[in-house]
Amino acid sequence: MNKKTVRSVSIILVFCIGFFFLFVNHNLPRSFHHKWTATTDLHEENINGLYLIDNISNQAFVDTYGEHFHENKKTEDHTYFQLQKNIQIAVNAKGEIMRISADGNVLTSKGIKEGDSLKKVKAAYGENTYSREEQGVDILGYVDKKRNQSLEFWHYKDKVLFYRFDDNTMK
Repeated sequence: MNKKTVRSVSIILVFCIGFFFLFVNHNLPRSFHHKWTATTDLHEENINGLYLIDNISNQAFVDTYGEHFHENKKTEDHTYFQLQKNIQIAVNAKGEIMRISADGNVLTSKGIKEGDSLKKVKAAYGENTYSREEQGVDILGYVDKKRNQSLEFWHYKDKVLFYRFDDNTMK
């Protein structure tokens, strides 16, 4: 190939890659972002003292939330429960918490809640983020590759609407 052809192919390739990351990247599934985003240490993350993989039969859990709470829905792999007004969990068949969702004034371990700015989120959790969209809502996410977890802040106009802390086996 001559220099002109190599230059033309290079320009087209750069354009295609740029197009991909500007317009397509945010619509890719979580698993794509989890693979390519730099890791963030989430080992201390908990929501109201709830940690992923905690079991709802443990005495500490029962002492705090009781044994009976409202079941929201059931899927093939998980049962969703409303623990309190602003906290929902998804548990697997073993009773392990695989997802914690929260809104309102429920704080993350680093003090983030509904209404906070993305600037505050990044100041608390760092810059190793990914962006995606689901159900028409923009999401800023963090992934902890060592623990197989992610923390996602669903937002509108730079303000957190709610957040979701997941074991990455959640679909």
